[in-house]
Amino acid sequence: MRRTSYRKNAIKIALLYPSTYSVAMSSAVFHILYFKLQDAGFYVERFTADRGPRGIEDGTPLSHFDYIVAAVHYELDYINLVKLLLEAGVPPRAARREAPRLIIGGPPVTANPEPVAEFADVIAVGELEPLWDSLIEYMTTGEEVEGLYYPQRGPHPVKIRHAENWSAADYRRIPEAEAAFSLSVELARGCPYSCLFCMESYISKPYRPRDWGAVLQEAAWLYRKYGIRPSLVALTANAHRHFKELLSEAVRQKLQLSIPSLRAELLDDETLELIAQLGQRTITIAPESSERLRKALGKDISDGEIIRIVRKAAKLGMRVKLYLLVGVPCERDGDVQDLKRLLAEAKKTGAYLYVSVNPLVPKPQTPLQYHPMAPIPYLKKAIRAVEESPHDAFSHYDPVLAAIQAAISLGGREVSVHIENSAASNAPLGYWKRLLKNGALDYVFKPRDDPLPWGHVEGFFSSQQLKSMYEAFLKTACGH
Repeated sequence: MRRTSYRKNAIKIALLYPSTYSVAMSSAVFHILYFKLQDAGFYVERFTADRGPRGIEDGTPLSHFDYIVAAVHYELDYINLVKLLLEAGVPPRAARREAPRLIIGGPPVTANPEPVAEFADVIAVGELEPLWDSLIEYMTTGEEVEGLYYPQRGPHPVKIRHAENWSAADYRRIPEAEAAFSLSVELARGCPYSCLFCMESYISKPYRPRDWGAVLQEAAWLYRKYGIRPSLVALTANAHRHFKELLSEAVRQKLQLSIPSLRAELLDDETLELIAQLGQRTITIAPESSERLRKALGKDISDGEIIRIVRKAAKLGMRVKLYLLVGVPCERDGDVQDLKRLLAEAKKTGAYLYVSVNPLVPKPQTPLQYHPMAPIPYLKKAIRAVEESPHDAFSHYDPVLAAIQAAISLGGREVSVHIENSAASNAPLGYWKRLLKNGALDYVFKPRDDPLPWGHVEGFFSSQQLKSMYEAFLKTACGH
């Protein structure tokens, strides 16, 4: 693997992923950035939260770089990012730091850049391709360039940028034996659906499917080179109009593929059979909640259709993973009981059931951004109730972590002091738990209204449109 060598006068870029190395290596954008930054003539070393403040390639201290480019996909990783800066002796706040300059991008900062605004010199709001030239010019000259978000100006209007033409493939990956290496191949961006809770759907519209032949060609090339089953990446893989053709051709070529969570109402028997022939042993769908709430949220599928899918998967010898939500707005005890009945019926098919339950976290740029998060005691009770249902494996996301995630996600610049204090603490989560206990994060559990901390970020839908969707949901699901 050829790299741009270290030169005294070269601009030095620290490519940082504030999570574990294995998670970083599973991120397609981490690979893409590594090579594209070198193509642009920069010297690049990688950093991850668990590898510490020295570069993975040559051990260069983080503080010696000109720029830090951080890709973030999870709000709690903001804490890891600041913690790594502190460990490196780099002042976390941009106002107190001359170098390195910090550039942050990723879905959560696109939806709401304000929680990390005090730390970042630049925030990339949107997808990489339309912002790439601006980023290169900024890192080359050090001067402000149009198209990027500069937090030191204060909150100001910025538009989420989307790539119109992004289909060109970059086959390069960073294969290392000690890493949990995975291969991601993009099938589509965005989603044609608008489930009310899904932040990534709202910030990545419009839906842009990629040419299925190009996808298959890239997957086949990667499989031959690395011998690892490629994973097709899309918010809704089987929404692609040529999804079956892609699967059929992959079967013909004896190419093994990994297919992510699938839209259940688009999943017929033929598709399930093709996926089984590709060697996949688990089918993943997301019923979310009771049939009543599921349809109100934007998933028009009946319990009967879900049972049909589970039964067919069992006949094909496939395990079934079900993603479920609790704490959905307008949720009643009857909805949780309906969910338990659905799981009991699913288990009767003989299928191996892996049930994963997550509290609903209201997110910016979605219609549910206005709704309070359900109380933690209720969420714990609902999770325990679902766990009583028949299953073979069970996991859940801790409601306390969900509330902390919501506190960061839904906050403004005032959240930065808590991110910094927790990063400096010996027990970051303990710090946040104390905030929860003393009521400092109660805004998470209260209704919100415009203007919101992220109201200056212009997405595909206006705030008026999002509020209309929210009010329509309340009328359907709550009766008011």
